[in-house]
Amino acid sequence: MKPRSALARFAATAVVTALTVLHATTSAADVVTINFLHAQNDRTYGPVIEAFEKANPNIKVREQRVPFDQLNPQVQARIGAGDDSIDLYGVDEPRVPALAKRGLLVDLSAQKDLVLSKTTPEAVAATSANGKLYALPQWTSTQLLFYNKDLLAKAGVEPPSADPAKRLTWDDLLAAAKKVQGAGAKYGVAFEQVDRYYQLQALFESSGAGPGLTGDGLLTPAVNTDKWVKTMAWYGDLYKNGLAPRGITPEQMGSLFINGQIAYFVGGPWNFYDFTKASALKWGIAPHPYFAGGKPVTPTDSWAVGISPHSKHQAEALKFALFMTIDDQGALLSTQTNPLPPANQTAFNRYVAEQTKLGGESTAPYAALLPYELKNTAVSRPRTVGYVAFEEVMNKAFSDVRNGADAKQTLDRANGQLTSIFARLK
Repeated sequence: MKPRSALARFAATAVVTALTVLHATTSAADVVTINFLHAQNDRTYGPVIEAFEKANPNIKVREQRVPFDQLNPQVQARIGAGDDSIDLYGVDEPRVPALAKRGLLVDLSAQKDLVLSKTTPEAVAATSANGKLYALPQWTSTQLLFYNKDLLAKAGVEPPSADPAKRLTWDDLLAAAKKVQGAGAKYGVAFEQVDRYYQLQALFESSGAGPGLTGDGLLTPAVNTDKWVKTMAWYGDLYKNGLAPRGITPEQMGSLFINGQIAYFVGGPWNFYDFTKASALKWGIAPHPYFAGGKPVTPTDSWAVGISPHSKHQAEALKFALFMTIDDQGALLSTQTNPLPPANQTAFNRYVAEQTKLGGESTAPYAALLPYELKNTAVSRPRTVGYVAFEEVMNKAFSDVRNGADAKQTLDRANGQLTSIFARLK
């Protein structure tokens, strides 16, 4: 065979180079980027996205993180205006009916059988409205009573039992919290999610005040009853008397517990990740307290994932959403740095085993306590098209009372506002 001329070799090289460039250009053009709006911290979805992109090299996930209080306004303003720059987003489960009614979620009922096979009927109910599935359940939740062992020991206070049958009443807890504060703790007790209905609903349910909504479609407010006023005044007194901290956001509250400033801390299991890394912190967990004469109640439900109807990449968005919620591996990865109980039952069982071991003695009771609370004391937030407005009004009321406003006047005003808002929804 005769050797090729320099010109021929150049031409061949040019063709190969052109094909290589064309292939690279085509490959780059084939990559779809989907935008995921959520309110989690900056580490939550890293492991999930890394695994998903490795398995799906033609899909890239771009996170858009916003504070919790800004998520709903952004969803309504952007998706409500037809903005296609959000492909999927985090959905707080009780907001599903309202978001669905406003046309802000894609109907995912085609996935219902799959979701049922991997999660629970309760999870499907929490992400449905009018018999249709509108979001994929990602996590469930509970609340625990964390306590600082060193602060309690300094005050000579016995740690609370992890046995639900020996659950503390609020009277017992506050008496202990005052004693520990008197021995030097800066604060006796704190709620992690101050001013949020998710955290505080359990107080009103346990006292017998109820959820605050009644009637057809849960569109009749009842937040200024005697029991509501009494319970709200009790909440305000915690701050008025200096037992609980004012001026601290939910995002900052965990740090106060880590730094030894709070004796008793009512918060979620997602704190395990940070608390176990704080080597100087000696802590334990116990069941959520209740009001004497009432029933034990714990918060539950959590986040789900929904698809925007204006997304230009709904198929890719759904693929990622299914991976981080319904896929066994993806669901478990979503708990790696944000230890919330996954809705996926296979991942749930592995999660419980991992988290129970994570903190040694500190988290050992979790294996028995979490299933008990989910089965016996968990109460969901009201499922109603009015929930978004209800939560916004009530969170403002909680904040006002925490900062010194009169409980009855505040709740009378909130009840009036909700009556006017709900009249437009009936």
